[in-house]
Amino acid sequence: MKTSKIDIDKPSSDLSHVKIAIVSTNWNEEIIKPMYEDCLSKLNEYDLEKKSFIVPGAYELPFIAQTLCKNYDAIILLGCIIKGETPHFEIISQSISDKVLETSLNKNTPIIFGVLTTNNENEAKERANYKGAEFAMSALSVLDTLNKIK
Repeated sequence: MKTSKIDIDKPSSDLSHVKIAIVSTNWNEEIIKPMYEDCLSKLNEYDLEKKSFIVPGAYELPFIAQTLCKNYDAIILLGCIIKGETPHFEIISQSISDKVLETSLNKNTPIIFGVLTTNNENEAKERANYKGAEFAMSALSVLDTLNKIK
């Protein structure tokens, strides 16, 4: 099993006042579940408020993220899109990526794009084992940076 390729510094500022939403998908649940658990385990190391939400698939992630921006300091989106034989993979991947970035910038809220886009199910399962903690640390790092800016 691979491990993370990135080492994100632990936050140096107090994040006990922040609220983080984790949004995961039902689609590809066997891949999402270990990623979600890894993400939650990492966030549990910090004294902060977190709440989880579930949506049917990756396509619904941008809408829910936009809705959550008014009540959360950061949002972590967890999903998986596996390449198939049709252009569905490219259309969905690009569409949600664009909308998540647009929402993050328009709402001035960090949204972590934790959507795996893989060539096959084995690749997705392998990455799901360690990516959740990376996504959690990315959210914490951005919030830490924002605290230092303010």
